[in-house]
Amino acid sequence: MRLRRMLVCIAVVAFYPISSTAFALDVLGKKPVHFRGGPSSVPNGQAITKAIWAPGIDDGYVPQGITFAEGAVLLSSYHSTDPKVDKGRCRVYRVNVQSGQPSGQFDLPDDCGHAGGLTYAGKGILIAADTRRLYKIDMNKAFSDGHTQNALLATLKLAGELKGSFIDFDGTSIFIGSSEKDASKAKGFFLPFSLFDSHHGKTVKEESATSSFQIAAEAQGAAFDKQGNLWLTFSSSRYGLLQKVDPKSGKMLAQYEMVIGIEDLGFDERGRLWSVSEAGSIRWSKWSKTFPVLFELDVGKLK
Repeated sequence: MRLRRMLVCIAVVAFYPISSTAFALDVLGKKPVHFRGGPSSVPNGQAITKAIWAPGIDDGYVPQGITFAEGAVLLSSYHSTDPKVDKGRCRVYRVNVQSGQPSGQFDLPDDCGHAGGLTYAGKGILIAADTRRLYKIDMNKAFSDGHTQNALLATLKLAGELKGSFIDFDGTSIFIGSSEKDASKAKGFFLPFSLFDSHHGKTVKEESATSSFQIAAEAQGAAFDKQGNLWLTFSSSRYGLLQKVDPKSGKMLAQYEMVIGIEDLGFDERGRLWSVSEAGSIRWSKWSKTFPVLFELDVGKLK
């Protein structure tokens, strides 16, 4: 009987590999107090080269937007602990990538409710995207003050087909897109950066876009690499995907499985891709994975 039990245990271990139950890297930063273990194992974990606990989890913030600016990773979040409430006050955190410790934060304007995207436009200019608003911000002033009262340089109101579910900057134009359950309604749009000057405080619609293309359903984030390729994320509580697409046509060039709840994207100076998942935030603490982690990807190791 003892031998039989041993054989059953061996079979179970063979069927459920040990590597599937643990995350391989040490996670920098402060671990959320309501977690008993570490992060869950995730698809393409072999490509993750650094991991940092997302700040704000214990305070009820849900990770959303990601960008890399002046040597630090920036994260936007909104406050909600209720699965039925998808908006709340918005905050941006700055995180030291060496120590994993937050090095600053500021609150976005009161009319921000989701803060789904961030992008750094250079020269101290940060663009934050909410579902129907874009904010052009003096980043250093905002971090110094802790809010955008004196740091907000311009705003754009979005209407029609334009939504700021995510955002990135290709060096000339802003790229925004909508996260839709119905793929026929999901699109990405290129907008002139000059709209912040010519339409400050005004409403813009899809007619202001220089180009657009269809994207897949449930899009969450975007980033341009140094070669000009566009990378997009798609996710829900059940799946996560990373796509490399042609920025002119939207044609998918490659696709990789990712952690559920993956959100926005941002490339650093070395060409490493940063992202975050909302899985494991207090609002989504009952999901099958726990991964509210800022993570760095070596895209050359994706499978």
